[in-house]
Amino acid sequence: MTSPVQELVRVAPGTEYPLLGVKWYAEGPFLREVVTSETSKATRFYRVRPGQFIYNRLFAWKGAFGLVGDDLAGSYVSNEFPLFDCDRARLLPEFLSLHFGQASVWSYVARVSTGTTASRSRWKEAQFNDYELALPSPATQRRIVDVMAAVDAQIEALGEEADRAWASWQAAVAGLDEHEGRLLLSDGLRAIEAGKSPKGQERIPAPDERAVLKISAVGRARFLPSEVKTVDAGTVLPEATRVRSGDVLLVRCNAVLDRVGTVCRVHEVPDNLYLCDKTLRLVPDEDVLHRGYLVHAMATPSVRDQIARLTAGSDMRNIGQRAIRELAIPDPGAEAQAVLAAGLDGLIAGALAVEAERSHLRTFRSALLASLLNQEIEIPESYDALLEEVS
Repeated sequence: MTSPVQELVRVAPGTEYPLLGVKWYAEGPFLREVVTSETSKATRFYRVRPGQFIYNRLFAWKGAFGLVGDDLAGSYVSNEFPLFDCDRARLLPEFLSLHFGQASVWSYVARVSTGTTASRSRWKEAQFNDYELALPSPATQRRIVDVMAAVDAQIEALGEEADRAWASWQAAVAGLDEHEGRLLLSDGLRAIEAGKSPKGQERIPAPDERAVLKISAVGRARFLPSEVKTVDAGTVLPEATRVRSGDVLLVRCNAVLDRVGTVCRVHEVPDNLYLCDKTLRLVPDEDVLHRGYLVHAMATPSVRDQIARLTAGSDMRNIGQRAIRELAIPDPGAEAQAVLAAGLDGLIAGALAVEAERSHLRTFRSALLASLLNQEIEIPESYDALLEEVS
């Protein structure tokens, strides 16, 4: 049903070769880099064609599968990226791609891949050729592909809607810089508090266990309580470092500069989470600085520029408590802060609602795909007639 394809091309001087990679989790091929004989030691590549099935032998266990799209015509790969044509009379390449887009398949590939270490483990072409899958009729394959394409289109549309919602929030936040007033955080904060970072297991704690936050718990204007490390029962965690509802948290260090100074507000939190030494709690003087407004003000371009200047380190970037107190945020006045915060909170709530809908649809997609491929759900033949009417 599939035929391996190797359209060998010798590397010639003065010629550019767009090379593809394949993203994990079935996100498909992408343009990785453009090389020449001067920038690459390779002496040959393999030309790809639209519609070919492709995977990465080295990361097949991570779901590095997909189809070459029309936009990647004229690209090339190394021999680590096997290419296959499908006999469309029996197997649609889109159906094959859907099959290899399942986490259960990636788990199987991980078990049977061979190599000296996990990082060098490969799923070779012979194993792919010996792989068996349930194969419905081409007509049924087409129905499944069409249904899943419609679901994927809705997921993409929700992603674009979420991006627009976040862009609206970011634009509104940038507008805060138009206020002439400035407030030094040293004048607006009562305290900056930090926790501890003991060893722990990266898992959600049981009800009778405690955990410390990872820096990834502080997202863009959102708190992610699942990003934690569960600690041993005997670990000492000061009560003062317990995370509480209403807390304003800040990431003080990260390898990525844009993540340093990221701030969120905690709305709901389990009773067993604690600060780590890389997540700081900003305690505002509520008579001067509204805690909700603080979250938005810290995301303004002017404050982000200050954070970039005051951040130290090369590999792991860090901003100290003294530097944080030196930050000057736009200040429209105490009364206006609360009003502005309420409006900006609404924009964030809208963005998060769209993201939640997208997440639920992705979960539904996984269940639907498994049911269709396992033939637990059948798409009636009347679907074909309906499709003809719509087209």
